[in-house]
Formats: sequence, C-alpha cells, structure tokens
Amino acid sequence: MNCIDAIEGTVKSILNKLCRAALEAELDDSDYIQTVRIILEATEQFARSNREIVPQPEILKKVLYEYSRNLWLNHRQNSATAKAPGNTRIQSGTCRDYQVYYYDYLFHNDQYPL
Repeated sequence: MNCIDAIEGTVKSILNKLCRAALEAELDDSDYIQTVRIILEATEQFARSNREIVPQPEILKKVLYEYSRNLWLNHRQNSATAKAPGNTRIQSGTCRDYQVYYYDYLFHNDQYPL
C-alpha cells in the first residue's frame, strides 16, 4: 500500500463512521455536510503541503468528495426506504438529482438552497 492509498482509506473510514453517527443522531444536514467539508479541506491542505506523498491533491479531493456524497445519498435512500410503508423504493431519479444538488449546494455555500 502506498501513502496516498493510506490517506484515502483513512479519510473514507472517518467519513463512514461520521455518516453513521450523524444519521443515528439525526444530525442536521448542514451540520453534517459542513463537518465533511472541514475533513476534506484538511485532507486537501495536508496533501498540498506534502506533494511528495500526493502529487495530485485535487484528484484525491475529488475522489473523497464523490465518495462522501454517495455515502450520504445511499444512507439517506436506505433510511427513506426503511421508513416507507411496505418497505418500497420511494426515491426516483428526479428526487436523487435534487439530493445531489442539495448536497453540493450545502457543501459549497454553507446554507440551504433557496
């Protein structure tokens, strides 16, 4: 295992634990997503300061961002499905598209979409 894999794996492990804890505690979306952003920004800052370990920190940040968003989307979908009557799938493509927009907006703007 090289250093970048260790960094990526560690951050993914942190994101997994944070996501589970946030959903169990019913943490507000903006608080959760801001916390994710802090973790990703700190990781990016470390990567940029250590180019010998991570020659392309922007790729690492993109991979971790997409991972964190998909993790959140999947947990929300699973939670919504479990709460649905008859345990049916309730999330359409349009709804998922909005959830992606919602996550991205909160991540980049620190506020709910208007």
